Amino acid sequence: MSLFEKIDRHVSLMHGMAERCDADLSAMVERPRGAEIYRAAVLRCTGCRCPGACAHWQAEHETAEAAPAFCRNRELFAELA
Repeated sequence: MSLFEKIDRHVSLMHGMAERCDADLSAMVERPRGAEIYRAAVLRCTGCRCPGACAHWQAEHETAEAAPAFCRNRELFAELA
């Protein structure tokens, strides 16, 4: 998998997780340093060693109160919810 394919995969997973947790990523981008915070979130996600578990979790959950414990952006999603 190329670097760009990996980034695309994780951006998709990150947006899926945010959607399930009702976290508004667009609100984050409007904040001061929002683009920097978004970029850091993507990089945290690409560093995850559980993308398969993430995809499986998302397939089983249409909505959730919070992201699973293994999610590297769990705190950010809680803040944006």
